[in-house]
Amino acid sequence: MSTTDPAEEPGYTNSYLGDQHAGQLARMRTLERAFDPLSQTVFGQLPLPDKLTLLDLGAGAGSFAGWLSKRHPDATVIATDIDTRFLNDIPGIQVVTHNAATDDFPAAYFDLVHVRALLCHLPEREDILTRATTWVRPGGWLVIEDLSLRPSLRTANPLFRKIAQAGFTLLEQSIGSDMLWADTLPDRLGERGLCNIGYRTLEGRIGDNSPADAFWAATTAQAGPTLLKLGLLTQDDLDAMARLRASATFTEAALTFISAWGQVPERD
Repeated sequence: MSTTDPAEEPGYTNSYLGDQHAGQLARMRTLERAFDPLSQTVFGQLPLPDKLTLLDLGAGAGSFAGWLSKRHPDATVIATDIDTRFLNDIPGIQVVTHNAATDDFPAAYFDLVHVRALLCHLPEREDILTRATTWVRPGGWLVIEDLSLRPSLRTANPLFRKIAQAGFTLLEQSIGSDMLWADTLPDRLGERGLCNIGYRTLEGRIGDNSPADAFWAATTAQAGPTLLKLGLLTQDDLDAMARLRASATFTEAALTFISAWGQVPERD
């Protein structure tokens, strides 16, 4: 018998980024405002019929699932998450409680599967990506979108680099995240036999009052107590970073939003 408290087990759901935190919905809204423009651009260029079945896996707070239902009013839009508390009041979508790490869908069931800002945080990411490919019908599309923190780790600013490395370490150790995994997304889709692969990226900066800046600030604030508890940063570090970000002379690339897509080949 295990004596581990489930609330102390590692993983995204029980971490400082879990939906149970008071500020989580507001933080997720900042992510949506930063990422939605790229997602909408990508979907605007895909050749999709009006009547189709869409899966938004790990739909989070649901802004993109809601956008999909409006853009494709004749489509069936299924939005899933392990915690669906933020999805239940969105019109035009079907909400399903689903654990991407363990739960499956029927093979060749969807015309399109979309996964955003999820796989980088799940240690089972490679298996989930493989299984998600099988859920798509021949001729359908798989769209994977995620974040990379590579720009912040390359900064020449010593304080920003310290903060970024602490956040990178915290994500890796407490959740199992790989915040550089998305850099090779097109290759990973190709390895799974997809064709017509494409990708787009969007730079996210801090210190410029952009949506990406708001997302970075909200995430850092929510991580603060855990960073301090684990000794990865001090309060002086966090205060100094807040002053640097607010400085009129500071702005720098912090992360990259990455979108990659591929088509399941038609059967002969």
